[in-house]
Amino acid sequence: MSSTANANPEVISELTKAFAFPISAYDGLVDQFISELHEGLVYEQKMPMIPTFVYELPTGEEKEVILSLDLGGTNLRVCRTTLSGGGIFDIIHKKWTISDALKKGPGSELFAWIADRIGEFLASDCQDPNHGGNGKKYPLGMTFSFPCEQLDINVGKLLNWTKGFRGNDVIGKDVVKILQDCIDAKKLPITVNALINDTVGTLLATTYKHPGCEVGIIFGTGTNCAYLEDQSQITKIRPDAANFTSHTGHQIINTEWGAFGNISGALPSNEYDQFLDGHSSQPGKQLYEKVVSGLYISELARIVLHDLAKRGKLFVEGASGTPKTDAELGNLAIKERFDGAMMGGIEADTSADLQAVGAHFQTSYNLKTSQGDRETIKYVCQLISARAARLSSVGIAALIKKRELLTKPHKVIVGIDGSLFNKYPNFRQHLEGALNEIFDAATVSAKISLINAEDGSGVGGAIAAYLACKVVGQQA
Repeated sequence: MSSTANANPEVISELTKAFAFPISAYDGLVDQFISELHEGLVYEQKMPMIPTFVYELPTGEEKEVILSLDLGGTNLRVCRTTLSGGGIFDIIHKKWTISDALKKGPGSELFAWIADRIGEFLASDCQDPNHGGNGKKYPLGMTFSFPCEQLDINVGKLLNWTKGFRGNDVIGKDVVKILQDCIDAKKLPITVNALINDTVGTLLATTYKHPGCEVGIIFGTGTNCAYLEDQSQITKIRPDAANFTSHTGHQIINTEWGAFGNISGALPSNEYDQFLDGHSSQPGKQLYEKVVSGLYISELARIVLHDLAKRGKLFVEGASGTPKTDAELGNLAIKERFDGAMMGGIEADTSADLQAVGAHFQTSYNLKTSQGDRETIKYVCQLISARAARLSSVGIAALIKKRELLTKPHKVIVGIDGSLFNKYPNFRQHLEGALNEIFDAATVSAKISLINAEDGSGVGGAIAAYLACKVVGQQA
């Protein structure tokens, strides 16, 4: 932690106590996490633990040319991935911004537009003489970042739109079939044969380059994890379901682990956590995500800073000691007006007088800061991000223990993507330090490798399509 020599010691003590997470708390929290992982495989409660209809991981030796697309909240990306074996791949892609008119219009028009963009990509960016002739078609893997009820690897009914989309005409319908019908109408040589989410894609893409990886995680704006599970452990699958049996004896599980602690109340929670949860769009839900993901920890920092300011502990000018009003605090008093990039920039300021911190609050909020203010602001960000990293390690440790990965002869490889892990100052170091506390430094060094994940939505979608072809005995 940085110096707080000029900050109010009572405030520093109060904040330290509020966000404390002692080493002694790890074991109980890891055990509870393992329990909820198990229960999610048996019951439709607590952690969702969603079977994905993907029954194996790539070996890294797969060779093929495959398409994929990624439909997110802002952009559509269409990709052509060449799998060359030896963990080597090459990807070309094109990206389009999704207009507000498409987001708010009929879903049928959105999918027709997607098919048009796929056709455009094939015509201008994806020349391949081996496809499109003699009836041979590209397989296409679809990464779809919206809630679906998945009934097979290539069947997913849209439950509802999020992220500002409003195409109610396609809710309850199979998004793969809708897209395939639009593709067929344009006579494109493509078969959509896999539907996955970005976390599953992260695992598949990382394992292709790093065989032996069984866990893929995202620590970014949100958080999630996918891993390879024994089919025999997934007892909640109905006997009449398409994925009741697995030809490999395994199946990838999309944990949706942001829901950890929703029912058990196991996670540490102070008055600021409770305020954030109570004023969120989903009170009582995604409680793990609310303490570890970028979207929420930056909002948590804003809530703390706003509270300190209202109590006259920050931004007080002159001898009067009068606290700032919400009008004077401006955007700092408004929800989600302090983001992860701002928070990371504050932690990255290592100057003695924290000039960047002061400049940021002057420019963004028109607030003058003292040296003590700046030290307190940075300390708040450090406390919250360090706790987030340590709690993030709990999920990783729980999966390693549940799957008994440390007993295997090879090193445990965990592929991680997301802005927190990749870019946030000291997040990775805090996470690795926490794993050292849960296990021990020698074990972590010898047996656990945290690596930067590969392109989940692009390459991962392509690998899912390849594996789907393999299951039904088709050549990609």
